[in-house]
Amino acid sequence: MCIFIPGIKRKPKFCSVTVTEKNNDLLIGNLFSAISSYGKAKFGIHLFLIFNCIIIASNCFSQSRDFFVRHGNNIASVTCGEMIFAPLTTAENRTTKGAGAVWIKKPIDLRQPFDISFVTEFNSLIGTDGGAFVLTADSASVGNSNDGLGFEGINKSVAVTFDPVINSEDNDPSFVHIAIQANGDVNHSSINNLAGPVSFESLYQNISGVRRFSHIIKISWDPVARSLTAYIEGVKYVSAQYDLIQKIFDGNPNVYFGFTASNTQLQYFPPRAEIEFGYIRFSFGTVVPKYSASPEPDTCFGKPITFSDNSTYFSENIYSNTDQFKWYWDFGDGTKFNGKDPPPHYYPGPGSYKFQYTVTNQIGCTSDTFHRLITLGSPPVADFSNTPACSNSVTSFLDMSTSMVGAPVVWEWDFDNNGMKGNKMNDNTVYSRSGTRAVSVKIRTEYGCEATITKTITVAERPSVNFSYQKDCEGNVQFTSLVQNNLPIDAWHWDFNDHTGSFDKDPSHFFFRNGIYQTALFAVSDKGCVSDTITKPILINKIYPFAGNDTIIAVGQPFQLHALGGGTYSWSPSEGLSNVAIADPVVKLDHDQAYYLTITNSAGCIASDTIRIKVYDSVAVYVPNAFTPNHDGLNDVLHAIAPGYTVNYFAVYDRHGKLVFQTHDANAGWDGNFNGTPQYEGAYVWLVKATNYRGYSVVKKGSVILVR
Repeated sequence: MCIFIPGIKRKPKFCSVTVTEKNNDLLIGNLFSAISSYGKAKFGIHLFLIFNCIIIASNCFSQSRDFFVRHGNNIASVTCGEMIFAPLTTAENRTTKGAGAVWIKKPIDLRQPFDISFVTEFNSLIGTDGGAFVLTADSASVGNSNDGLGFEGINKSVAVTFDPVINSEDNDPSFVHIAIQANGDVNHSSINNLAGPVSFESLYQNISGVRRFSHIIKISWDPVARSLTAYIEGVKYVSAQYDLIQKIFDGNPNVYFGFTASNTQLQYFPPRAEIEFGYIRFSFGTVVPKYSASPEPDTCFGKPITFSDNSTYFSENIYSNTDQFKWYWDFGDGTKFNGKDPPPHYYPGPGSYKFQYTVTNQIGCTSDTFHRLITLGSPPVADFSNTPACSNSVTSFLDMSTSMVGAPVVWEWDFDNNGMKGNKMNDNTVYSRSGTRAVSVKIRTEYGCEATITKTITVAERPSVNFSYQKDCEGNVQFTSLVQNNLPIDAWHWDFNDHTGSFDKDPSHFFFRNGIYQTALFAVSDKGCVSDTITKPILINKIYPFAGNDTIIAVGQPFQLHALGGGTYSWSPSEGLSNVAIADPVVKLDHDQAYYLTITNSAGCIASDTIRIKVYDSVAVYVPNAFTPNHDGLNDVLHAIAPGYTVNYFAVYDRHGKLVFQTHDANAGWDGNFNGTPQYEGAYVWLVKATNYRGYSVVKKGSVILVR
């Protein structure tokens, strides 16, 4: 199918597409194919209406499907704004016959008057039969093709017919004409011819050699006078005074109205022939709903919102006003308005409102309805808090603002600090000097509501602290704090670096172990200002003197002492010592002697220890011949005594030769037990291996009696 569109400067190439009313996708494809064929040609306004419905108002087809009932096989397009009837050809482009009807689903009441206006357009091109405005009792009806205007054969109906084709079998006059006819009868000699035919030949226009009719039609019904009248451009052309309710509709006043048309093309055209087909169009005008609002929703409650209709209205030049359109505003608060531009609207309070808006043409069809949730924010209450404001330290400001509808999203801080600003919800600044400051924050919610608050804060001076200490030789330290700028202090914080601390002003602390402890102090003033942290190393160097374990030696045997404790060493008396000022002097004695060791460290601390040396007359190994392990503190443990020797091994065997004790420690002895079990009384054998100071080894053995 190719539809001739007035205003195109050159003819389209012949094309053949069969379209049904159920195949809108094919129709759209056909229209876009037409664009490709027409190249850069300019389109008339009605084609723009079709594309507007397809492209801009995507639900237009669904709206028209919901609004109209369609029947027949020549309906090229039905939108809210217009309907087009065009010939649908066979693939060979030989012949075609088509008729269709489009009915508005909602019936009208003939007991009430009506005025329905529309533009009717057709031309003298191939396949144009004509069309009609029809009232019918049956919205499922459709008339005949083959010059029947789509009206022929519809029973219980009345129509205003537009017939540009002269058919002698219908007793048509010799001119294009308008008439009022009833009951699907298109014969002008019939009793069903209620008015006319009347010529509208003079209303044709010649555009690029094509005779075209395009004019506004108004159909009026007066139920009191029982008259049906048709006007063309405001001029009455035909009128019939007839009791439609009783004589045609059998007393039923509720009828459907709509449009019918037919297309007939019986002439053969070869494939690819360049031809122009005619069409019949009925247009109510198309609107693309659009509105604006000031201020733009969503916004802050308190001011009226002015809504304005900014819809785009498409219609003929002769039909360019908006009188035939209707507006529907629902503001969501129970208030509605049915005019074009409502007065400024005052909402009752902050909150959310379901807003709806649409525009329909005169028959109530719309291409779109706008739904949106309008939220009006509540004015916020601005507030903030801050951490203690202290010079040369970070002062943090925390937003405490509240709003019932709409959260704050923008913050503008002025810290009164040499022009410093902030834009975070919680922000901070550093004041270099103490004094008063006027801090303000301006907040704005997501709905544009604003509030500002200013508070005066006092920037206090930070305390400057230090400390000294006194320590003794046992690990006790006495600390003394100092406030260098004489500010009142509310809190002291000590950290002794040994997992302990103190909140005292001048604490005393005992350090258990030697080491260097990084002791730290900071203080908090009565204004909440925190000082710098002062850290000092505390050296704890307690002396743990050890002169050695008491021992035995043989007369004249050299023996080396091993003292511990660090610092400087001093032994007394000097008798028998090789050097009294070293840790490891060598001693030779012929009698028992006690030595006193004195150690002094770098801090001047002094500590002492004693070692006792027992001297035997000869070098020998001594083991008692009896012992009593009864836990009375006397002779409970069996020891090997070897003056002049170093005991390397000491073992005890029972009478069966079983080993019950052994040690490599010269200071260890047997307590009479084996694996924790007390052993029997009786004789046991001991074995000692020892080495003298010259390196010679000796093995001694003997017996001992265990007495309980």
